[in-house]
Amino acid sequence: MQAPPDRKASMPRTATLLLASLSLTACSAGVGDTGGGSATGGLAVLGGNTHSVDSVVMDVVADASDGLDVPRDVAFHPDYPGQLWILNRGGPSVTIVDAVGTDQRDAWVAEGGPQDCGGHFMAQPSALAFGDNGFLATSHETDIVTPCTNDAPDDFMGPTLWTSDPAVFEADWASHYDMLHDSPNAVGIAWETANVYWVYDGMHGSLTRYDFESDHGPGGADHSDGIVRRYVSGQMGYLPDVVSHLVYDPDTALLYAADAANDRVVVLDTTSGTEGNKIRPNYDDDDQREVDGADLWTLVDGADQDLVHPAGLAMVDGLLYVVDNGTGRITAFDLDGQVVDWLDTGLGDGALMGLTLDDQGRIYVADAVGDRVFRITPSPAATARRW
Repeated sequence: MQAPPDRKASMPRTATLLLASLSLTACSAGVGDTGGGSATGGLAVLGGNTHSVDSVVMDVVADASDGLDVPRDVAFHPDYPGQLWILNRGGPSVTIVDAVGTDQRDAWVAEGGPQDCGGHFMAQPSALAFGDNGFLATSHETDIVTPCTNDAPDDFMGPTLWTSDPAVFEADWASHYDMLHDSPNAVGIAWETANVYWVYDGMHGSLTRYDFESDHGPGGADHSDGIVRRYVSGQMGYLPDVVSHLVYDPDTALLYAADAANDRVVVLDTTSGTEGNKIRPNYDDDDQREVDGADLWTLVDGADQDLVHPAGLAMVDGLLYVVDNGTGRITAFDLDGQVVDWLDTGLGDGALMGLTLDDQGRIYVADAVGDRVFRITPSPAATARRW
């Protein structure tokens, strides 16, 4: 549904475009074909309204030689500048790259492995999100019984909380600090505060708030203090094997979601709604309830903006960057849902998944088909290179 008029009018919805110092200066070129939307000027990192890879540099900064195996999300560690974490569905594993894109780069793989308990805590991972308290969390796209849960039902899976200390993180039993359940086929996750994360729950078609509360320590098993609130059940789609990533905006308490199955980007007002019935089954014996009547509206309708399967999301300086898994495009929207600029990477249907931006405004995007991560830099004359 659409946002209530009074609520929508009160939101800060103007893109700041203060990216000139980050090599994202709005181009002086006139408005071109913007994929069905409107634009006031292009972004250099997206080709400056040319929409062509000839106007940017696409460097491969990690590939299969670094352990990439169906990479689905990328994120910079908040405490280690230049350290990029790449989440691989294959394995499953995380590739950690220090000093990414420089001559000093160093990469290693933390791999739990499919045949041990790590195959449960990081089963078919789809997204990762860092907190600011030494933890991160992952979501998982599986509704099957996994190792260590042989007697569990098919709707058991949920998000996992991990230490984000790169010296001890190993994507396995010992580095997991908590786990909650009841969100199988999860394809996105975003951090809110403390140990609170939002999950895109594909099985229940919901956006679900998970509060791990106090972690149980490395390798523990007590999940009873968790608090789970399931919003807009049945209103979200699920497209198997395609991520639907999330962004939480702490300034507005709005949650942005890429709904790949329904070809749209939606917004949830996380302050709206009232607590309803308890969720059953409850595998953790914790506090789980539905939230009724929350406000959800469409920000970007794919039919209007040539958006086929929105997948990866990132928000920077009032712009929402959206990866289209169905076309290989990356589009920047303002927070009114209008197109600012877009780039056709030429990688086509099915390749692109998650993305992030660094502190210089360069884009890093995962190619799940080619087992690569690309860095996109605004430079029309530069020559593409390996590192």
